[in-house]
Amino acid sequence: MNGRLWPLSAALLAGILLFVGPMWVSIMLMGWSLFKTWKLVKWWLLVAFAGGALIGYHEYHLSQTPPLPQGQILVMPTSWTITGTFVRYSGIAANGVVTSGSANVSAPVAEQLGQLTTPVIVTVKQPPEKITGARNEYEFDYAYYAWVQTHQAFQQPTEPLVWQTRPAQTLSEWLYGLRASLQRRIAAMPPHVSRYALGLLLGQVNGDADGMRQTFIALGIFHLFSVSGLHLFALIGALYWLSDHLRIPKEAIDWALIFSLPALLILIPPGAGILRAVWMRVGLSLNSRLHLNLSTFDIFSLVLAGNLLWRPLVLHTFGGQLTYLLTGVLMLLPEMPPWQLAWRLVGASLPVVVAQTYRIHLLSGWFNWLLMPVFELAVMPLLLVVVIFPHTGLTNGLEWALTQGEAGLTGLANLPGLVVFGAVPSTFAIIGVIIFLISTVQHRIRYFILWLGVAYGVAQWHPQTRVIVFDVGQGDAILIEGANKSGTMLVDTGGRIFGTSTNPPALRVIVNYLYARGYSHLDTLVLTHADADHVGDAAVLTKQLPVTTMISTPLAIDQSVIQNAAKGQVKQWHTVLAGDTVRAGAIAMQVVAPKSTDATEKNADSIVLYGKIDNSNWLLTADADAGVESRELIPQHLAVDYLKVGHHGSSTSSSPAFIDQWQLKAALISAGVNNRYGHPTPQTITTLEAAGDPWYNTATSGMLWVEDDHLHQFLKE
Repeated sequence: MNGRLWPLSAALLAGILLFVGPMWVSIMLMGWSLFKTWKLVKWWLLVAFAGGALIGYHEYHLSQTPPLPQGQILVMPTSWTITGTFVRYSGIAANGVVTSGSANVSAPVAEQLGQLTTPVIVTVKQPPEKITGARNEYEFDYAYYAWVQTHQAFQQPTEPLVWQTRPAQTLSEWLYGLRASLQRRIAAMPPHVSRYALGLLLGQVNGDADGMRQTFIALGIFHLFSVSGLHLFALIGALYWLSDHLRIPKEAIDWALIFSLPALLILIPPGAGILRAVWMRVGLSLNSRLHLNLSTFDIFSLVLAGNLLWRPLVLHTFGGQLTYLLTGVLMLLPEMPPWQLAWRLVGASLPVVVAQTYRIHLLSGWFNWLLMPVFELAVMPLLLVVVIFPHTGLTNGLEWALTQGEAGLTGLANLPGLVVFGAVPSTFAIIGVIIFLISTVQHRIRYFILWLGVAYGVAQWHPQTRVIVFDVGQGDAILIEGANKSGTMLVDTGGRIFGTSTNPPALRVIVNYLYARGYSHLDTLVLTHADADHVGDAAVLTKQLPVTTMISTPLAIDQSVIQNAAKGQVKQWHTVLAGDTVRAGAIAMQVVAPKSTDATEKNADSIVLYGKIDNSNWLLTADADAGVESRELIPQHLAVDYLKVGHHGSSTSSSPAFIDQWQLKAALISAGVNNRYGHPTPQTITTLEAAGDPWYNTATSGMLWVEDDHLHQFLKE
């Protein structure tokens, strides 16, 4: 390894990790640095470690008591997200703290906000609220993400928007206005050109690009969208090529880049990849012009150190991990054919990708080798040309090419080879990266293959049966996992009763959980009845995840929300009534209601499931009301240990006569936080407590699950 400055960056990182974790990495990194370079750097290594420790200590305590935003909020013109007449914004409060907020506005105001090119001052009246984190295991933790990215811990509740514009006062504010103008220029272009230009040139992937996002993730090439700074090097390469042909001195281009590239950190969102790319390029140019005699690895080390000083948790992010890991590997690897390089980069990133997405594609090395030159040498330059000259035939031609290309990419993503690996603990992922680097240096890839086998075994090993009540807000979604992956049965999917979401709980909670547990499909999906809060996201789920068997009632199956789900990746579907058995591998549940198709409303048509799971009897009642309880359930004299309380704890269910039959181990309620219905009602809680039954509510406990007859509460644990 060449370079003189990397030990200082390593010591700085070790000091930070001492307080923000993982501590074992801090100890190992510092010990290795001391062992390898003590005679070279002497006491400067300890100075760097002490400085990092101070930064880490400050970061840790800041996260424990985050500052509260106070005063008016300065919002840049690019920091508005407008959906109809609902707007979201992010900005900096008067005391320098990052915050965000939302408001409902009139259509004219929404149009005004969409045309902004200058900053806005937002005046708020209500106190800020703490951003809430994940409420389910393996759910994306937005609170942690917001803190790591911008040190944001609070946001404003929705309130009437009080705002006023003011002129740009600094160069950076003027550049934000320029970016806003570019965004509108690109947004007015044909849809595919617009999506790819925003993503590849401005690093902005909007909600309408979700399908494209999923395709690129499946192919293992999502880093093209500004994670790696690839587009920056493509554009700089084109600039040097053009200057050579125009006989412009390289020295002039170097100085132009040194002074102009930092402006890109405003025109393009400053993610870890673009930050590294910009400052690496500036560092290389300064090194050349000022004859500093630093190696490329020295400059890389300085850029990493600077990024750690600015964002101490940058290596706790997916983008930060990938961009610095892959750049470091590129510097350390010798010259080799492109296809060999592509596979080594895939190997280096594999532990990180698996830890973050739970999936890998066995052909991702080939996808990178084939597609990166296409994007670098063709797509990006053409997008730049059509953004500058939009009113030419080239724009329509590029739109057609991108449409066809995206269809081809979707076909590639559907090729066999996508492996749902399962969740790998972060410690295990770090060990995997270390083993890969050792294997590469020593040319003994078998070490890394051994790690892959062990990691896959750990991710797939689930020896116990588990029943999960997901927190999907005001709705129901219950998963039964058989021991040793012997079957999966999902009972309802949740769904939004009011409004829509580009990232509903079915995706961010249920699908993510299944991937993390190593499941690539569902054996059985039971849609209990046609209420949106139970099955509203069923079509979203079946589009994303194959389902072997889908089940509903004869009355519900013809409802549009369930028919739409059947159009997804559903192999077969049929209806059930009381007396039937629903199976999913080794899991078997009896249908105990409804007995007929005479129900006059949806709740009375709910599928009620009963069965023995492990050594306990479970009753899942969906939205069955007190009438169903008295007519159909009580006469069956079912022995019940765990009850999924009917209708989210509504007073229309859980009659005293029904509850008093048992001494429950637990009554589980699925209800949304501060839901508008007041679920669970005081009447239901009184009934449960009078019977001496312990009850748990997802609104206060988050995801609930029972494993080995022990109940877990996600938010409490």
